[in-house]
Amino acid sequence: MPKSTNDKLDEIIEHLRNIDKRDRLRTIGGFFKGLISLIPIIVLLGSIWWAFKYGDQLLEKIAQQAAKQAAIVTEQQGGEVMKQFENFLGR
Repeated sequence: MPKSTNDKLDEIIEHLRNIDKRDRLRTIGGFFKGLISLIPIIVLLGSIWWAFKYGDQLLEKIAQQAAKQAAIVTEQQGGEVMKQFENFLGR
């Protein structure tokens, strides 16, 4: 039995309502996806700010640690060289 025009229109309206609900969910999902995608940008900007504010202290600390390590290595290697030299001289 063929449907009447009003039945067809009601069916079309129901489909449009379903599409509207789906689009609303997509819009909400897109909003939250956009917020989540901002997290790496926020982390990057925070890192840049921290590097400008505390970068000189970090470099100073790294330089101090490198100097300490170099002194330790030099002392160890220098002691070994001196022992080899003394053994060579026969002391």
